[in-house]
Amino acid sequence: MKRKGYETERFSSHRSIEPIPLDLKKMTRLQVKPHQKKLLRKVESRVCLKRKERDGNEDDESDKRPSKLLHSIPLDLEVEIMTRLPVKSLMRSRCVSKTWSSIILSQGFVHAYYAMSSSATRSRFTVAFSNSVFVKGDAQRLFIFSSSSLAANLHMTIPSLSLSHVSDCPSVHGFVGCCYGFQFTICNPSTGQVVSLPCKGNRTSLGYDPVDGQFKALSLVPTPVRGYHICVVHEVIKLGGGGGGESRNMVTSPPYSPLTNRLCINGFIYFGAWAPRPRMNPVIVCFDVRHEKISFIKMPKDVLSYSVLIEYKGKLASVVRHQPLSFRSFDLWILEDVKKGVWSKQTFDLPCDLVNMTSPGTNKAGEIIFAPTKLSHGAQPFYIFYYNTQIKDLRRVRIHGIADDEGFRRRYGLVSDCNVSVSPEHVESIAFL
Repeated sequence: MKRKGYETERFSSHRSIEPIPLDLKKMTRLQVKPHQKKLLRKVESRVCLKRKERDGNEDDESDKRPSKLLHSIPLDLEVEIMTRLPVKSLMRSRCVSKTWSSIILSQGFVHAYYAMSSSATRSRFTVAFSNSVFVKGDAQRLFIFSSSSLAANLHMTIPSLSLSHVSDCPSVHGFVGCCYGFQFTICNPSTGQVVSLPCKGNRTSLGYDPVDGQFKALSLVPTPVRGYHICVVHEVIKLGGGGGGESRNMVTSPPYSPLTNRLCINGFIYFGAWAPRPRMNPVIVCFDVRHEKISFIKMPKDVLSYSVLIEYKGKLASVVRHQPLSFRSFDLWILEDVKKGVWSKQTFDLPCDLVNMTSPGTNKAGEIIFAPTKLSHGAQPFYIFYYNTQIKDLRRVRIHGIADDEGFRRRYGLVSDCNVSVSPEHVESIAFL
């Protein structure tokens, strides 16, 4: 189904969900109250005047305006207006005055800006992909796009970094983490900061402690045992210090063999595993980011087979395919009680086969997202699917600007087998590690 201003397609006869608008200007418009518009224009004027002063192009008339504007806007209102500015505008606004710069860089404002961004009604997601798994060394590129609409924008290009078929780039509290070999890279698509660290294991994931506001990376250090990789030792990297300073600690646990993707929810990193070795007891490994402790959560055996862990309405859940490579039908297991290990189960049938796809999570409406794991070999449209579990409705949405024309592919040097990682519920952050 296609209507003017929209590009969405549904696969069932149930009532449709409100489609995503193509009018990007309306989506990105700041939600400023009417009585604040005049003040916002004054703030923008101050930015322009400060730039002129910096470049030596100000005139006598403009010299007087900053002083008047400085005293005409209350400080608390300035702060409120700043929280509504886009990240790029906010970063440029640091040159307005020392007061503005100190406010923007303060932890209180960083948290307030994140809270404002996370309260947005429309979901934002990131799309990360490499130029090819066959490209090596300095020619490797990892591209990170973000979008809250039908058009994606390039945020970052990270050289000498690729994306393997078993890794992903999840968004955690505004930062994106990617593990490639024994190197772990963390970046903030909003500010452009990139930090690369060596790690002891090739399975490293990013976690965030909301109590202390601390980022940490958990690296699994596998030990070969009778042909299997068993994990007992873990490296915990505490990030911070302004510019990538970190401290490291080693944590042990009972033996297990990791299996699923890793997911950070509310200060805990979760992933599925067999304990103590493959095909034994299925468990969810739970890493407490704040206290740096590892525990196991019991789970039914069916939860682990062909499964992808997601966050579903604030809870840990597992999307379990009935077939290895297809999402034609699936079970949704939800962890209802963490302490008791109580799971609930729902089964769904889709109206079509979703092949070579994964489920990175849900959007703000609670719809389960299905996204490609690879870019097409040629210039083909990039689609994401949304499934509403309440009304059994599946819709397909095209994201423009993701390898959908030959010019794009030549510009970014894309060749065959480009792995993709889609991360939903991304929130813009102005924090620095």
